Amino acid sequence: MIVEGSRRIILSVATVSGYSRPGSLDEALALLDRPGAVVLGGGTKVNATAGAEPIEVVDLQALGLDGTDVLDGGAVRFGAMVTLQRLVECGDLPEAVRESARRELPSTLRAQATLGGTIAVGDPESELLATLLVHDAVVGVANAEGPRTVSLEELLEKLPPEPGSVVVAVTIAVTGRSFVARVGRTRADRPIVAAAARIAPDGLRRLALSGVAATPILVEDLEGLDPPSDFRGSGEYRRALAEVLASRALEALS
Repeated sequence: MIVEGSRRIILSVATVSGYSRPGSLDEALALLDRPGAVVLGGGTKVNATAGAEPIEVVDLQALGLDGTDVLDGGAVRFGAMVTLQRLVECGDLPEAVRESARRELPSTLRAQATLGGTIAVGDPESELLATLLVHDAVVGVANAEGPRTVSLEELLEKLPPEPGSVVVAVTIAVTGRSFVARVGRTRADRPIVAAAARIAPDGLRRLALSGVAATPILVEDLEGLDPPSDFRGSGEYRRALAEVLASRALEALS
């Protein structure tokens, strides 16, 4: 049992019945094709959609998914096993992305948590995911049918990931200008709501919000926004924050 604020949360913890550390992506996909098999990335969360059934852990550490490549056209591709701390330290990334990665977790967990795992979990309050959305992040995914690429927006809309699939890479546009506005209970706390904005070289503006839906989302306007309520703020409060922070983030780029 975890006590969080005024709530008591009862977690059902699955039993780990097996562990594998494949040496190739094909081997990993074959292992994940079995019932109850789940991916182990950085290890800060295992089986993000946890239940009571036993699970078999497939560790991705030996697959070589921790590389970084600067691409032509103003983008950087990261392997899914790149840690959040690597993002913080990457001088090829815009400051807004690096700072959002720094705020995602405490330093002790940033050195362990992975980019792929952060995407697969799809935390609704993730400032980093909101920032990646406005930076046109594209996710490489592999399963038994082969590799494919999908926008981060589409992947988040379809969470949890399909059984047997693995996030293998993330490509982030690094051109243009971006800014993130946020509000938390304290400066060190995760944001209740965050608004990330970016102006691309062609003048296109993109805006994304965290803390207002089941996952961070891209928005064109705030009409129809209906945030959930929880112990950190009502839906009305979150909507009001979204309006203020969106305006603040966009004005910072004008």
